[in-house]
Amino acid sequence: ISGFNQNMGMIKEKLVIKRFVFDTSAIAAIRDKYTSSNTEIEYPRPTRVEALSAFIHSRFIAATQPEKDISKLYPVFQTVNMRTRLDPPLPENCFGNISQSTVFVVPNETEDDGFSSIILPMRDSIKKVDLDYVKKLLESDGHLNFMAEVTEKANKGEVVAFAFTSLCRFPIYEADFGWGKPIWGGSTKMLYQNLVTFFDTKSGDGIEAWINLMEEDVAKFEEDKEVMEY
Repeated sequence: ISGFNQNMGMIKEKLVIKRFVFDTSAIAAIRDKYTSSNTEIEYPRPTRVEALSAFIHSRFIAATQPEKDISKLYPVFQTVNMRTRLDPPLPENCFGNISQSTVFVVPNETEDDGFSSIILPMRDSIKKVDLDYVKKLLESDGHLNFMAEVTEKANKGEVVAFAFTSLCRFPIYEADFGWGKPIWGGSTKMLYQNLVTFFDTKSGDGIEAWINLMEEDVAKFEEDKEVMEY
């Protein structure tokens, strides 16, 4: 692809992965925390992944960006499974990275309740991802150009990007390659800064958040009182 850099956005030095486990009661409390009081919204109570995404992003910003810089961009990326969004849809078990990243920018000047600044924009960005959306991206190189622009600004310190991908409800604990089903599944360190991967716990009632952060940011995030409460 013209202009594509396979190392775009990748970092190798001082990158750390940490696992944070949220049990059933913690997830329920966080969902309550981000439930909207607006009765006109179709789904005012966020899903588990929506609530945890809003919580982790808000605490990361609070811990590492105590004075929010209005000149910076705060984009949030979410990976979307494309199998059911193509025409005709692909089989659920179709193998490969059949996904697309959506993106929205968290507003700088807002009373951040989490629901209106993260959860609603996340829902809207995911809704836009369909076959026509993908065709337009392929025809115009729009997504590639945007990624290149964000990466350039991030390298200059003008962007604080965060990304989420969820493997919740994927049958990870049903995988059997001849040695039996796994006792425990997780993630390796991926070479992307500020990346969160969600996994169901083996019992299925909790969620493990595997978070890739820079060393200096890990220490700040781990010391955040609200993070430790849950």
